[in-house]
Amino acid sequence: MLVPLVVLYKILPVEQNFWGMTLKNVQWRPYCLMLVLMLPLIIFASTQADFLSAYPRVRQVAFIVPYTENLLWYQFLYEISYGIDFITIELFFRGFLVFAFVRYAGPSAILPMATFYCSIHFGKPLLECISSFFGGLILGMVAHKTQSIVDGLAVHLSIAWMMEIGSYVGNIVMK
Repeated sequence: MLVPLVVLYKILPVEQNFWGMTLKNVQWRPYCLMLVLMLPLIIFASTQADFLSAYPRVRQVAFIVPYTENLLWYQFLYEISYGIDFITIELFFRGFLVFAFVRYAGPSAILPMATFYCSIHFGKPLLECISSFFGGLILGMVAHKTQSIVDGLAVHLSIAWMMEIGSYVGNIVMK
């Protein structure tokens, strides 16, 4: 994902930093508010069977239990890798799809980006899929306004890790 984004960045006439990867104009207070507002939704989701069957994603490394004494280390590496995935997601959706197309379509470019972003959540728990559309809209509008995706990346990553923690606790409590 990163290589095509670098190539397109070099080819296309883009005026901002690398697809919005800048701390300029970042204001953390609204993002902290977004996280506080998401906390009850994540707590609620952590009690739902469809959510608990999909999360925590770290269960994907459970197959190595018989082969290692360092399970926590592998789980930590998995969570770091999981987090790195959100960098490419934000670079593509809020960076490339917003900044490359807003010059042609204006802020109207945000709606198709949010729709496409929602589509990658098909097959995930219903609440997550629906909220991804609205989250994509909000993060897209904020990225366009601030010309930065860094704060949105922080929110997205925080939500993902809160979902991991919430589902881990939810799976213990709900059993």
